[in-house]
Amino acid sequence: MRRGAGAAAAPLAVAAMVLAHPPLRVPGLGLVMIAPLAFALDGMRARRAFALAWLTTGAAALWLVRGLLHALVEEYGVAPAPASLFAAIVVFGLALVQGAAGAAFAAMAPRLSVRAAPLAFAAIWTLGEWLRGAGLGVPWLLSGHALAHWPAALQVAELFGQYAVSFGALAVGAGLGIALRRQSAQALLGPAFVAMLWLGYGEVRLATYAPAPGPVARVGVVQASVPQAERFQADSALRNLARHADATRALAARVPLDLVVWSETAVDADIGRSPYLRARLEQLATEIGVPILTGAPRSSDGGLRNAVVLFAPGRGLVESYDKQRLVPFSEYSPVLGNWLASLVAPVMRGAPYVPGSVATVFRAAPIALAAPVCFEITDPELVRRFRAAGARLFVNLSNDAWFGPVGYPELHFEHAILRAVETRSPVVRGANTGISGVIDASGRVRESIPVFTEGTLQAKVAAAGPAPLYARTGDAPFVTALLLALAAAARRPLARGHAPSPR
Repeated sequence: MRRGAGAAAAPLAVAAMVLAHPPLRVPGLGLVMIAPLAFALDGMRARRAFALAWLTTGAAALWLVRGLLHALVEEYGVAPAPASLFAAIVVFGLALVQGAAGAAFAAMAPRLSVRAAPLAFAAIWTLGEWLRGAGLGVPWLLSGHALAHWPAALQVAELFGQYAVSFGALAVGAGLGIALRRQSAQALLGPAFVAMLWLGYGEVRLATYAPAPGPVARVGVVQASVPQAERFQADSALRNLARHADATRALAARVPLDLVVWSETAVDADIGRSPYLRARLEQLATEIGVPILTGAPRSSDGGLRNAVVLFAPGRGLVESYDKQRLVPFSEYSPVLGNWLASLVAPVMRGAPYVPGSVATVFRAAPIALAAPVCFEITDPELVRRFRAAGARLFVNLSNDAWFGPVGYPELHFEHAILRAVETRSPVVRGANTGISGVIDASGRVRESIPVFTEGTLQAKVAAAGPAPLYARTGDAPFVTALLLALAAAARRPLARGHAPSPR
């Protein structure tokens, strides 16, 4: 491989990753976006491969998560320089995992036949994504997320989860890149077989899937689109509650409903210490005759919690859930992150939230539901625990106003789509500034409200049936299979003709 090939492929790889994800999301590009990087890494020394994979994925991720800079600078008031440094440290720190994956593939490549190399690349890269997502708790920008709006590509998630979707996309992309690198169409054989099984299964499941018999609920969602500057102010709670109430009354007068959903902290004052706010919500639920599910800070046991509360007609506040996975820095102070705290000091103002510990299922709702808050929907393991506790519907309340209109709401919504398929459960999303929507159990988006748009929607949702394989077993079977396959491949002797070229 010529010295310049890696450098030439790097900007193409960054561009492909950026274009495959929101806000641009070029259709189909997610299937081949890894090809330039696989082309460059095949035959490269491990040390150079680490640097290339690290810098490429870090650069793409830094651009795609620039909503983090918007939140830090525009909403929290962090100065641009420390905000940029903080974002770069976090993004490139996490990209070290994919750098290690690139180095591992480069080290193994000389032992791999042209047919095996693409599948080995896909396995190693997928394990890197799993380590970053399940191990480090940052499952963002996975390869499979770029295919979130292609339902046939997602159905395998009911068996093996989101990382199986990533593996399929990576196998196809790596096959193309390595076929070009080694000038052999044989590199496409393995990926073609994977694609046939993966996408064929998806098409069959979409054609044959039907919701299990059970309760159906008519759910209404209010997206009030309240700017962040108009929240958590001295007089904002009553004003914003009235804004939600007016939209709710109009929606309930227009269509019959069984449940109304607002957003995370739609009531932006401590409901535990605001009897007047609580009385207004009780009155509204009784007036429209429909339960209201909303986010609201709630003091309990000496601490403030980011809660979801359910108000039932004539009964008041009947159930609540306290968010378990809090956002580092903005909701709690991470012990290992104290050295970064000085860069984002304005984010740390105010008392931290106290995490919950119970996978609450709301039994007073028309369908037994769980309400993961904000980026809790990105955690498949947490969602699996809700499903095991008896949830047959997921309602994800969020407030993405912090991150501006730069692609973050779309990235967040993609997680909800995958959770629907993994659990074979519909997901209703109520987000302050969007994207609010309804996703059925096959991963199809049935209704949605665009970002930074004030509006409402209504849709029928069916209770989930029996939990699929992934909801019962998690990532362990698929990850174990990848590790065993790579262990077997690592014992092969050096493949003829594919030793790394001297430098």
